[in-house]
Amino acid sequence: MIKIGIIKENKIPTDNRTPLTPKQAEKIKNNGMDIVCQTSDIRCFSDIEYKKYNIKIVDSLDDRDIIFGIKEVPIKNLIKNKTYFFFSHTIKKQPQNEKLLKEGIKKKIKLIDYECLTENNLRIIAFGKYAGIAGSYNSLLAYGIKTKKFYLKSLSKFKAYKNLKNKIKNIKINEAFKILIIGNGKVANGATELLNLLKIKKINTSNYINKEYSYPVYCQLEVTDYMKKSDDTSFVENEYFNNPKLFKSNFYKYSNATDILINAAYWDPKSPKLFEENFIINKNFKTKVIGDISCDINGAIPCTKRSSTIKDPFYDYNTKTKNIEKAFNNKSNITIMAVDNLPSELPKDSSKFFGEILIKKIIPLIASTKKSNIIENATIIKNGRLTPKYDYLANYIK
Repeated sequence: MIKIGIIKENKIPTDNRTPLTPKQAEKIKNNGMDIVCQTSDIRCFSDIEYKKYNIKIVDSLDDRDIIFGIKEVPIKNLIKNKTYFFFSHTIKKQPQNEKLLKEGIKKKIKLIDYECLTENNLRIIAFGKYAGIAGSYNSLLAYGIKTKKFYLKSLSKFKAYKNLKNKIKNIKINEAFKILIIGNGKVANGATELLNLLKIKKINTSNYINKEYSYPVYCQLEVTDYMKKSDDTSFVENEYFNNPKLFKSNFYKYSNATDILINAAYWDPKSPKLFEENFIINKNFKTKVIGDISCDINGAIPCTKRSSTIKDPFYDYNTKTKNIEKAFNNKSNITIMAVDNLPSELPKDSSKFFGEILIKKIIPLIASTKKSNIIENATIIKNGRLTPKYDYLANYIK
């Protein structure tokens, strides 16, 4: 019998999500798996709630075969020779997690990254929708504070998405401004869902660039809108994903119209940035708030210099000095929202959403005696070394 453990999230700042809710854990148990939950005083579902669903609460996961978490596991908490599922944030050579990967190899853990679980080149499991909802809301929150034109309360105060939906019906934003959403995946669609609830009108790219409105509007861009071939030949989407170096950003024509920029697109380090940092001082760069949901440090959004937290979600980017400053410190600064665990603002909703996919798509692969290419392709390290697919990370961990 496979022994599964749900780990306590120990990363700082803390994350209160869980990969499996109490009810979902019971479902796994009833299907013949041995599952326990590590005690936690920060998880959005209490130990008592897991106990109500007959899930044993333990201090240690030393006897487990497979351990499920959400965020990176602190180095000191990694247990030798275990199989881990979590978001490692290493595949783009993120500098903050170089030591994590080194330690994982040293301790001979098997690391399976949720981000790499794909089917037909599409990610299977993520918190995308709730990242989009939270990121979109926080971007509006920042814009309201910065311009002093409207006020929204902190998203975490709603506790649950249904509460937000009930309250948001009474929120009316009458000020004129334009929002540009980059991307058309699950994260971006979560962002548009929130804007639609606020009855903010969606417009096409031509009207976005050329028309003025007396109320808030938004436009959503696909990759064919914000990227183009460097030689100005026809855009072929597969070619962009296979050889992004042949392309350049087409964002600049939207910059003079954009008050709030919401970046909700996946970014590959080989791809062009959405804009170059030096362009920010251009008089055509009108943007006052950037909600960088994707949160790649110095990535597609070059003024995302660090991530932020739920408790302190905003910071300012000084366009003259290129330095970070306290949020809302200067009207000429750009306010950045770059929270890297946005779904934690709606933890129970996002955990339930995530766990449903985990049970439907991943748990059956674990339970099966057959080898799974989906699992193998998402395995970054195994038996004390990088797997062949990820051997490009060798120079990252030297």
